[in-house]
Amino acid sequence: MNEIAPLLVGDASRRDLSRQRVLEALRRDGPLSRAAIGRLTGLSPASVSAITGQFITEGLLCDIGADPPEASAGPGRPGQRLGFHPARGAIIGLWVGLDRLILHLADFSGETIEARDERLPLAALDAEALVAILADRVVHFSREAGSGMPILGVGVAFQGFVDQRKGEVVWSPVTRCTHVPLVAGLEAALGLPVDLDNDASAMAFAITQSEPALREGVTACVMLGDGVGLGVFVDGKPLRGVHGGGIEFGHVRFSARGPQCRCGARGCIESFLADYALYRDAMAVSDIGPPAEGRQPSETEMTRLVARAAAGDPALAGLFAEAGRVLAESLTMLIRLFQPDTIVLCGPGMRAWPLIEEALHAALDQRAIPFLARRAGIRALPFRPAFLTEGVIRAALERLDRRLAASS
Repeated sequence: MNEIAPLLVGDASRRDLSRQRVLEALRRDGPLSRAAIGRLTGLSPASVSAITGQFITEGLLCDIGADPPEASAGPGRPGQRLGFHPARGAIIGLWVGLDRLILHLADFSGETIEARDERLPLAALDAEALVAILADRVVHFSREAGSGMPILGVGVAFQGFVDQRKGEVVWSPVTRCTHVPLVAGLEAALGLPVDLDNDASAMAFAITQSEPALREGVTACVMLGDGVGLGVFVDGKPLRGVHGGGIEFGHVRFSARGPQCRCGARGCIESFLADYALYRDAMAVSDIGPPAEGRQPSETEMTRLVARAAAGDPALAGLFAEAGRVLAESLTMLIRLFQPDTIVLCGPGMRAWPLIEEALHAALDQRAIPFLARRAGIRALPFRPAFLTEGVIRAALERLDRRLAASS
């Protein structure tokens, strides 16, 4: 990589840009030795030494330990690696789903301190009450987690359509309200900067940033679970709409005569593949009763459904095989539109991957354009609940880094 080119800006701006590049390299690939930072940023050894020294003095970075011998670029002693100082502060990630929250506290290096899953009746709340209860849970969680570190920001992953420019939840199955001014409301209540993203986009960000190979070319992450979401990344950068929203892949029409979707339309991809859709169809072909909690089946109920199908219930096994075929048709659209290098299937719905895998690949072989289908590698990623919040935590940390990179 070439050294940073001269810019038509003042020395202070160039210095801030160099500081930002060092922090970006460490967030993306760290911990790193000073030599590795220089290779990744194109900065001279003297510049790297000066900048990292300033960051250590400011309490942003600290020594992590020596590079492993295999990471050393040449003879001599391995270089000391630098990483983010964990005690500099903490970030709270909040995922908001159907009557459910996940709260996640991470230190300044991004490492998890504590995570919590809570059930709350959110559906009937008006916008003001919704913002108030979310702020209250963040405050209580921060106190109860007991890290002793200052909270530097909050990242929120919300189901549904979000407008990042306005900081609004435009529509969500979580609430009856529309155009909820979530960012402004939480920032006023908490006195902290707040980042907002669609939950599928946030999960895709966490996944793509976790593996260098997924930050090259076009990666499409399809999230299956309460709904169906999509995040597309080109060379590690998200593809978004003009208002910063994610790609509403789940609400692309699959069939004009299909089932009713929660968004109000009929025949969306989600209305065939989301948990509520699979459970609805399972009630039609088996003796399974309605979800205990109303609109949405719980994780326990979905796990039992998958277990019955895996144990040999032919009707339920056929239901999941059909879901695999619908997913294949949906991925065929995705392949034609974006021609991705990699498609990552993720989310809670991956609990049923062994039941849908065979039908999906068979249908893809029949329907996809052969040379495009062969080019797109498909990976199924086992679900971790932390995926739902890691993306917004990382986004909040990166925004904080840009502010801290500004010279004092």
